[in-house]
Amino acid sequence: METSNGRDDPDPYRPALVTLSQDVRERVDELLAGLESERRALEWLQEITIRTLGRIERPVYVDVARQYRGDQGVLLAAILRPTARRGDMRELDTAIVEQMRERLVAHHVVPAHRDAFRRLRVDATEYVDAGGDGDAHDPKRQRFIAMRPALSELETWQDRALASLLEGFDDRGELLEWGQDVLQATHGELGKEWVTRLYNEPSTVDVLLGESDADARARRLFAAHHLLPDYRAGVRVLSGRASELPDEGTQKTEASFA
Repeated sequence: METSNGRDDPDPYRPALVTLSQDVRERVDELLAGLESERRALEWLQEITIRTLGRIERPVYVDVARQYRGDQGVLLAAILRPTARRGDMRELDTAIVEQMRERLVAHHVVPAHRDAFRRLRVDATEYVDAGGDGDAHDPKRQRFIAMRPALSELETWQDRALASLLEGFDDRGELLEWGQDVLQATHGELGKEWVTRLYNEPSTVDVLLGESDADARARRLFAAHHLLPDYRAGVRVLSGRASELPDEGTQKTEASFA
């Protein structure tokens, strides 16, 4: 039987949990279909990190960073579309690709989603009316991650800082400005001397300012190794404090339940 929101799912009285799961499902579907580029793989990991409230296990970030060292790693190649693979990875077997994508979901995304769900359920607001038919707390209308504006704000900073890094910088002064973005993007979870060390290391500066394909690949490695783990740390801190807010136009239909 079709429900009032037009789907065969129960009416959502705790829409934050539904929104969380929908966001994760969309990223899982994209992964299983194949990601379009090495850059998109980093963006995808950033997006799934914040949508699982930082519950992806830390070793995943270590493994992903390893994929960007030297020749393209097999895990990275497997989650990419064939046109985005390099070197020997162009001939990767389709059956292996499907298996590795599913294993990544089963072993890492699913457990992280479960942990995020359990974390969120403690604070998920229950509404008197189900969220449907364009209601302000309809999960389909939500523009905030898990109905928490602070998480969406954090993602905006993360998107900006990651994009700036991958595109490269014009001079050392831009690195200092970028450091302020990284502070916001990590919710302060970066080392006290992180930006200073980056600024003072000539070889790192050369890569961040470089224009060659090799420099671009090195920046992707830098993002995977240095930036995304701190993104995860920041999300974990913030997710414990972010409060729920439906999209604009909310009516006073909130119920208080012990």
